[in-house]
Amino acid sequence: MNGSGAFGRYLAGWRDKAAAAFHLSRSRAQGGPRLALALQGGGAHGAFTWGVLDTLVERGVTVDAVSGASAGAFNAVFLAHGWLEGGPDGAREALATLWRRIGAKAAFSPLQPSLMDQLTSGWNMDGSSRHAGLDLFTRILSPYQFNPLDMNPLRDLLADHIDFERLRRSRRIKLFLAATDIESGHLKLFTNREITAEAVLASATLPWLHHAAKIDGRHYWDGGFTANPPILPLLEGSTARDTLLVRLDSGMSDGPPLTARAIHARLNQIMFTAPLNHDLDQFADLQRMARDGTLGGPLGRRLAEARLHVIEGGEDLQAFGQSSKLNAHRGFLQELHGLGRQRAEAWLGESCGPVPEQSIASAASEEPCPQQ
Repeated sequence: MNGSGAFGRYLAGWRDKAAAAFHLSRSRAQGGPRLALALQGGGAHGAFTWGVLDTLVERGVTVDAVSGASAGAFNAVFLAHGWLEGGPDGAREALATLWRRIGAKAAFSPLQPSLMDQLTSGWNMDGSSRHAGLDLFTRILSPYQFNPLDMNPLRDLLADHIDFERLRRSRRIKLFLAATDIESGHLKLFTNREITAEAVLASATLPWLHHAAKIDGRHYWDGGFTANPPILPLLEGSTARDTLLVRLDSGMSDGPPLTARAIHARLNQIMFTAPLNHDLDQFADLQRMARDGTLGGPLGRRLAEARLHVIEGGEDLQAFGQSSKLNAHRGFLQELHGLGRQRAEAWLGESCGPVPEQSIASAASEEPCPQQ
């Protein structure tokens, strides 16, 4: 994991002292390890998260709560609704349906990479003339001009597959979806009782592509601007001791960008990773205070016992470039799904035997197989 600031220093010390094993709480009702999930946004790269979740649920992990922004919000809602409909198998099928539908809709998108793009750049769209055209187009015209009816194919996808009334009534999986209040610039957190199709769309509203989402007289943009994804609400809203962050973008760079397009890509990357870095630093500071007794009460006790794990795409995702987040080609989504499954299997420590029945290794651990 790539840490930053106080969290990076905290994690380095934690790795030296913890020595390897993180034992997950067991769900008395289902007997499996229990997790709270924090799902980062990242456009098409959210298919990597699909692969991670697919593997975790397949291996018997029980999900207690999920926070998400943008693509992470979509993954969270489909996971929760699928679980309500058909348990773990229903959750896996719902996630597969989400990304199959996204891939099918993308087949008619003007951003679909050409055969030449695929042959010369793989799934990376940095050299795509279509991507360059979209970039220029959205700098000249706003979505209120080129899409006055606010047509959004994701709205139909939600209407076709999610029973929001049932989702609002349920507390089986607690949800925390991030959006950004345009007028105040502050984070808006939508919880179960507030979840609607517009709330999910609000979490994924990129201002240069879509109209602002309007809910109860307030206007919202993508949640990644203010929490990508929310971390601390899970500590208050979940009873799981272990929280897993599925991170799509570490925010790291090999050096300063030199071209105009690379500069804009790097600015977007910093903008969407800064809120998470802030939350991780804050988590590290609060946990130190809780463990040394400075922070007391129920939240202090919760923080003192909390354990944060990370699965991330790392260099494999970073190699595709920032522009590939807009590439929803079915082949690319399947490749990302496979990569997510690989990373989840490695994290679970498949070679150690039936790990979900025993323990789960953290990305912060140097030991591949945690000891009992």
